[in-house]
Amino acid sequence: MDTRPVYDIFYNPDLNVVVMNWYGYSTSRQLKSGSEKMLATLVEHKANKVLANIKDMILISTEDQNWIEHSFIPRSSEKGFKAIAIVKPTSYFNRVAIENIATKVENRDLVQIKIFDHEEEAIAWLKEVEIEKT
Repeated sequence: MDTRPVYDIFYNPDLNVVVMNWYGYSTSRQLKSGSEKMLATLVEHKANKVLANIKDMILISTEDQNWIEHSFIPRSSEKGFKAIAIVKPTSYFNRVAIENIATKVENRDLVQIKIFDHEEEAIAWLKEVEIEKT
């Protein structure tokens, strides 16, 4: 039996980013709990960037996609969340879901989102991305 947690979220002081690692399938409650933990960690450390490694995440439901787009991202943006580098999932359906969310959020200029094949590329982008001062 796999006892690995669904997610691991922590602050990386060397990069000044919040790191989110997601594993396997998560319920709606787990997805929301992990997302809220990410936001709390971001606010606590006065960070504004996130590295999301979701390559092993299986699926985000349509309901949760809507929650991320319409509730979580706007609220997070108001609290300082400005950029996220996503290591794309290997699951085809989750990859489509992430690309869909990213397109909709980017069109609203709330958060800069970029999707990468490898974590090293994502980290390099986070080091270089410019954040506008509000």
